[in-house]
Formats: sequence, C-alpha cells, structure tokens
Amino acid sequence: MTQPVVNGASSGDLSSHLAKMLEPKSIAVIGASDRAGNLGGVAVGLLRKFGYPGEVWPVHPTSRLVAGYTCYPSIAEIPSPADLAILAVPAAACPALVRECASAGVTTGIIWSGGFAEGGPGGADLQQRLVEACRETGFTVLGPNCLGIIDTHLPATTTFASFLRESDELVAGNISMISQSGGLATMTQAMAARLGFGFRYMISTGNEAVVGVPDFFQALVGDPLTKVVCAYLEGVRDGEALVTALENLRDAGKPVVVLKAGATAASAAAATAHTGALVGERRVWSAVFDEFGVIQTASLEELLDVALELSSMDADKIPAGAGLAAVTFGGGMGVLAADQAVSHGLATPPLSAETRARLRLLVPPVAAIGNPVDLTPQSYLDLSWLEHLPAALDVIAADPLVDMVLVQAGPMATGGADVARIIAEFRRRAKEAVSVAWALPPPGIAEQLQAAGCHVFEESERAIRVLGKLVVRRRPRGRRSSAVPALDFDWGGFVPRPSPGEVVPEHRCREILAAAGLTVAPGRLATTEDDAVEIAGELGYPVAMKGISTAVSHRAAAGLMALGVADETGARSIYWTIGERAVSLDVHLEGVYVQSMIGGGAEFLVSGFRDPTFGSVVSVAAGGTMTELIDDVVLLRAPFDQTRADEALPALKTVATDTKAGLERLSHLAAYCATFSRLVAGAPWDRFVFEVNPVIVRQDLAVAVDGLLIIESP
Repeated sequence: MTQPVVNGASSGDLSSHLAKMLEPKSIAVIGASDRAGNLGGVAVGLLRKFGYPGEVWPVHPTSRLVAGYTCYPSIAEIPSPADLAILAVPAAACPALVRECASAGVTTGIIWSGGFAEGGPGGADLQQRLVEACRETGFTVLGPNCLGIIDTHLPATTTFASFLRESDELVAGNISMISQSGGLATMTQAMAARLGFGFRYMISTGNEAVVGVPDFFQALVGDPLTKVVCAYLEGVRDGEALVTALENLRDAGKPVVVLKAGATAASAAAATAHTGALVGERRVWSAVFDEFGVIQTASLEELLDVALELSSMDADKIPAGAGLAAVTFGGGMGVLAADQAVSHGLATPPLSAETRARLRLLVPPVAAIGNPVDLTPQSYLDLSWLEHLPAALDVIAADPLVDMVLVQAGPMATGGADVARIIAEFRRRAKEAVSVAWALPPPGIAEQLQAAGCHVFEESERAIRVLGKLVVRRRPRGRRSSAVPALDFDWGGFVPRPSPGEVVPEHRCREILAAAGLTVAPGRLATTEDDAVEIAGELGYPVAMKGISTAVSHRAAAGLMALGVADETGARSIYWTIGERAVSLDVHLEGVYVQSMIGGGAEFLVSGFRDPTFGSVVSVAAGGTMTELIDDVVLLRAPFDQTRADEALPALKTVATDTKAGLERLSHLAAYCATFSRLVAGAPWDRFVFEVNPVIVRQDLAVAVDGLLIIESP
C-alpha cells in the first residue's frame, strides 16, 4: 500500500492526518451545490441535519449558498485551511484538485467517486496519478470509490449514505466498523440502529489508494470510545502493517470481528507439491486471524450478532470455558440448545448435586433441573415462583461447571415485562456471560432489554454460535517473539541461480536441511549399481531406494521408489528396475538415492512457503500416505520459536498429548518446526514451496525423510 504520509501501523499514535480525517474541526465540500442529486450538496445537508459542530465550507464556482452555508468559488478562498476536504467531483478532476488543496494548506481529503482502479486500465492509470499527487504534496486521501466516514459522537457525517436521509438521529455506540465495501458498512450500521445499538465510526475505505484498513485499525487502538472493531475485508496490500495493528488491538483488549471475502486463490500454488492441495489463501488468513484472536464470521448477520454481543458484554465476562447452562421456560428449546452447543464446540454439563439441591427449593416442582434447565411457564405465571426466579438464575450461574448462561424465552401472554426485568438485572450482576434468545417476544420486550444494553437474539442457535466464537477467542495465544530471527543461511551455495519453476531434488534438499541443523535420515546418491550396493552396505539393510529426477516429484506414484530393500541382491535388482522405469517414463535420472529406513513414530508433512500478503508461512499436517486424505493442518507465520509451536500444534488431530510419550513427540516436532521456520523465513525467493514429507517423529527424535523444494518465482 502506498503511504506517502501515514504510517499508523508502526507509529503507535494517531497521526495528525488521520486525526483530522476522523475528528475534523472544519470541512470543505468541493463540488457542492443545491442542485437536485448533487452529492456534495447532500453531504452538506447531512452535516447540518445531524448537528456537526465545526465549520462547513461548500466550494463551487457558481453557487452562493448550499444548505444555508456560504459557498466559496475555490478551495483557495475558504476562510482558513480546512482539516478535511471532501472532493465531491468526477474522478478525472481529483489529481489536480489534490494539488490545489495542498497549495491552500489542506492536507487531508475523502474521494467518493468511482472510475479509478476498479474500472480497468484507464482507471488504474488515473489512480496512479492520484497517488503521485498525494505523494508529491503530502496529501492523505481516503478512497477513492468509498462512502466516507460517519462519526456518531462528534457528530460528523462525511458521506452521502442514503440511509442517513431517512434517519432522524445518529445512534451513538462503541462499535467501529471499517469496510472495503461502503454499502455493506452502512447496511450494518443501519441494521444495528434498528436494533437499538449504535456505531462509533463507520469508515468506508474503498480502493485504499493511500490509506486503508490497517491504518484505521491502528488509529482505533487508542480511541477510548471504540470497544469493538469490525471489518469487512477482501484483502490488504501490506500484510505486516495489518499484523502489527491486530497485535496492538489485541494488546489493548479490543476484540476484532471480521467478515473476510475473496480468499479463493491458492497461496501455495505449486501443483507438484502436496502443500498446494492442503493450503490456500483462506487458510493463511484464518491462521493469522487465529493468532491474534480475531473472530471470523461467515455472514453480515453473524458479524453483527458477534459485535452486538461484545458491545454489551464486559470484557471479563467473555467465557473462557465451554460450559453452557441452557435455561428455558419450555423443554424443547433446551433439548435443541444442547445439540446445537455440541456443534459449536460447547457443552451443557450436568449441574452438580449441590446446585440441584439449592435449585429445587426455588423452582416449580415440575421443573427439570439437570442441564438444560426447564423452569416451565409456571415460574413466571405464578407470582410465588416468579419472586424466586432471580435467586434460581444466580444458583445456576454459580455452578462450578457453568461458564455462560443462555436464557431462552418465547411468546408470553403475561409476565413478559417482569421476566425481561429479571433477566436484565441478572445479566448485570452475574460474573458469567449471560445471553438472551427470545423468539417472538411480546411488544416492547425486546426494546426493554435492548435499553438495558442486552442484545436479544431472535433464535437460540445464533446465540450459541456467537458464544462458541467468544470461547475460541479467549483461548490463550502466543506472541511471535521479535527476538526470533530468520536463519543466516547460505542459500546461494545450494541453489545458486534458480530458474522459475525449478525443482531442487531430494538429495540437495537433504543437504540444505542438514546444514540448517535439522536431523535427516542418512543416505547418499548412487550413480552406479555398485555405488548403490556399497552405500546400502554402509547404511545397513533394509534401505529405501529412490530415483532422483527434477521431472518427477511424487516418486512412489511414478514407480521410482522401493522401501525395505533387504539385501545386496535386492539392491542390485531395484537399481535396474528404477532405471528401466525412468526410461519408460522418458525422464532423466540424476541417480538413485539410497537411504536408511526410519522405523516407528508418527509421520508429518512440514512445509514452508511464501504467501504474497503475509510472507513466510509454515504448514504442518499429517504426512506420508495420509497427507491428502486427512483435512488436518496448522499454519504459522514464520519465523517462530518452539513455545509458539508447542501452543499451536496440539490443534492437529494427529497429535496426541494425553500421554508422556505424546508430549515428548510433540516437543520434538515443535523444535523441528521452529528451526525449519527460521530456515524458510530467510529464503531469498518471492514464491517457493519447501516441503518435507514425511518428518518422522518418535519419542526420541524428529527426522526428515524426504524433501522437495520448488522455486516458483526467484
């Protein structure tokens, strides 16, 4: 991303230019008029409508007044340099206007108009001229092709968003949304307002010619009015800036909720490697989000559900455990909730005998007090039981296995207001997270709860899904230590002048791994039958024999590999069989690699590749013949230390940590992966895949058996 002025992701402070954009004390609207349909005029009208407290200076060569404000013929003639200029003009006029603004002392602007890079080669050229104008003048621009910013607290509406024309007030809140789609951002804000919740900021970034999502993420780190950060993302140009901003938001205790679209291209694309089938761009993004506790969502509805729940929940109440108490006033909802909890990684543990004994005194005799807890309609229809409902809820929440409570309700002919009041009070005093799902509530009940700061889910499954995501976010995650450097390695000594698509053969890969300090299975390359027999004798039978050719990456499938060769006769026979098979395939053999057989242990595929957004990445998956049969992979940005690997690798289904032997194997695998990550982090190529398959991990060691390096783009 071109950033001529702003470098918020690395500064830690809100830059003066972004501050002017987010909290302007004066705004010039260039191109504004009272002509019907003029977007600049719409923006000026919205600033007046919602009570923007600063100076508003419309700029137009022929207009005298716009929405009651004095209009000026040019940006040079406004009373003083504005904090922010809105360039409500056609795309072609923008580069020159940027220079005019800068000459007039205005250094920050928003461009709504489309017709730039999103419109094809001509638009891309125009956007490049815009970027050059910004770079040369020190001007910072949001957009182009965006909907601007809505700040509900100042308030300031530097936008022409249509939903504001139909709104009588801005609903202020603590959620800030940054979106690469203006339409999705304003739709989400309008949906939240309809539910009684407000945003702090709506920031539409558009084409991000100069500043983008990472810059605004960083700006929100220190914003005291932002509690929850939401984003709609399609991609970023500066992955490192995004990572830094996400790390800073995490450290500031501000949860981030993301709806990510557009991740379909493969990051590790080499067709000749197993890695390409296991790892795509979506998985890389997911790994980065997981590293920093970002909550990923699959729809706009889900994003809003998560954001509204976090908005109204104290940070110390976000559940760390998976124990859900499902409280209902009718049995069927509870049974369904128990099933849904399992599908979202939660559990409904039975309440303890002590809890049940205390609860029995507080609920109707027909109530079910296991978990789910069915309080039955009698608990609110009978006043003698209704008065015990607050204490009953407290007892349920205090059970040692309960980490969160979901209260489920439905249509109520009477008692709804009392139940809503009791739930709201319980939610405020409970130490645990309390969520509310109320299907078809009586009139005014949802509004009553929302006024108390409680997001009401229309359906229980949505609440359970959100709680499952909050539990995942609270799981401890390691930080990438800045002290972990890439390995200082002489790549040129092993791969001197690679060409695009070059395949580095196994014996060379083994040399690279060994030079990096990684254990490899003993072996040597044989170029004659006698060499093969001599090497096998030195290694000790049985051995593996593999035909080495840069034209063949999957030797077993090509018939160029034999395992468990038991004696000299077998070695001679296999040597010639491999040679004959190579002739039939019309491939050149560099020789036959003779290698010790490594017995026992679990097999893993460990590979490194360079992602175009986030740099070097290491993936770990089931190895050997299971590689593409089991969808089981963990990705980590490289380089990392063993502690980070120790934390992440237990997520693999094929890693057992329930025994001492399993923990020892995990430790060896983590140490191997950490060293390998330092090796691949320093690889000098733009795109590559370095695949080790398998790495055999036993209780006493981890050892590489096979290697493949494909250099896609030197």
